[in-house]
Amino acid sequence: MGNLTSCFYVEIQTAIIIGAGGNFRKINLPITAAEIMLDEPGHVVSQAEQIRRTGRIAALKADEELSAGNVYLLVPVNRANSKPSESEMALIESASAKRRPKRRSSKISPAATEGSGEKIEDPITVSPVHSAGCRLRGSRPWTPVLHPISE
Repeated sequence: MGNLTSCFYVEIQTAIIIGAGGNFRKINLPITAAEIMLDEPGHVVSQAEQIRRTGRIAALKADEELSAGNVYLLVPVNRANSKPSESEMALIESASAKRRPKRRSSKISPAATEGSGEKIEDPITVSPVHSAGCRLRGSRPWTPVLHPISE
């Protein structure tokens, strides 16, 4: 029997913070908005998705934890509840584009299906497999069920 622990890895959860100067910084989670505001006095943390949705810079509460995979913006306190500038919106869009997951899939070429006369609606998606044969994140491992043997 093999040892399955070699197939598992721990992914460190991170969030991206766009600083007041436009610099991008990855933050390891869990962390609260208060901890970031202590590092950057005079600034508040705002969620980029909420800015894009509402068109306003809404500050997070100090005790709120940042979520994994989200983009946050650091703005001066006097800019809270105001409209974001065009440069801030461009930074938010570029950071959000970087965080969008890339889809890994295998597709059947249309030339291969022309002779069969069948139309394939959806391409076949193959889940990524580690070189050791272990599936990566997003899939459940197979766990065998052992039944007792009566003698």
